[in-house]
Amino acid sequence: MAATSRQREGFTMPELEYLAQSESVTIVPLHRMDRLELVRGTVGPFRPPQKTEVPLWLAVMLKRTNRCRIVAPEWLKYEHLRELCRREEQPDALFTKLPFHYLEIAHILLTHAEDDINESQGIRRLLQDLRESRQSKALRGVELLNPLQLQMDNLSAAEINEIRPLFKHTFDMLRQLEKLASTTEQSQQQSQFADQSYSELDDALGSSYPI
Repeated sequence: MAATSRQREGFTMPELEYLAQSESVTIVPLHRMDRLELVRGTVGPFRPPQKTEVPLWLAVMLKRTNRCRIVAPEWLKYEHLRELCRREEQPDALFTKLPFHYLEIAHILLTHAEDDINESQGIRRLLQDLRESRQSKALRGVELLNPLQLQMDNLSAAEINEIRPLFKHTFDMLRQLEKLASTTEQSQQQSQFADQSYSELDDALGSSYPI
C-alpha cells in the first residue's frame, strides 16, 4: 500500500494520541455498570472492585465522571522506568521494548489520571530522560544507514514520527550517492575497455604493418 502524504510528512502529537486511545488499559470501577456494546466488542460488566480492561478513551471518559480509577500499567511505574533508563544508557544497548504508543499513553494518563499514578512527577522526569536517550540512539543510527534498509527494532510511533523527516532526507542522499557511484564505476569500466581495445588495435596494426 502506497504511503499517503500525511504518512510521509508525519503526524501531529494530537493525531498520534487519537490513534493511541484504542489501546487497552486496566480500570477499577467505582460504580456497578452493565456491559457496554462498543464498535470493537463488548466490555464489562463493571463490578467494584474487580479490575476490567477497557479502551483508553473509555477509561478517560469514566475517570472524568468519577466512575473509575485507572490502574497505571507496569511499564509506567517509577522503578520500572528507572530500570529502562539504565538499560538505554548502556553502550551498544538495543532499544528496550515498550508499547508502540507508550509516549502518547503516558501523556494521556498523566494529564487525566495523575492522581491514580504514584510518584507522577518523578515519572515525568524519567519519561523525559528515556525519550532523550532513545532519541540520541536513533540519531546515532544514521551512521549505520544504507540505501536499502534501516532496522531499528522497538521504536515507538512517536519516535518514528520524530525521526522520519531526517531519515527520509538521508535515504534520498544515500540513493543519490549510490547512483552517482554506480554511474562513475560504469564510466571507468567503459574507459578501461576503450583503452584496452585501442591497445589491442595498436598491437595488431604493429604486427601487420611493421615500420
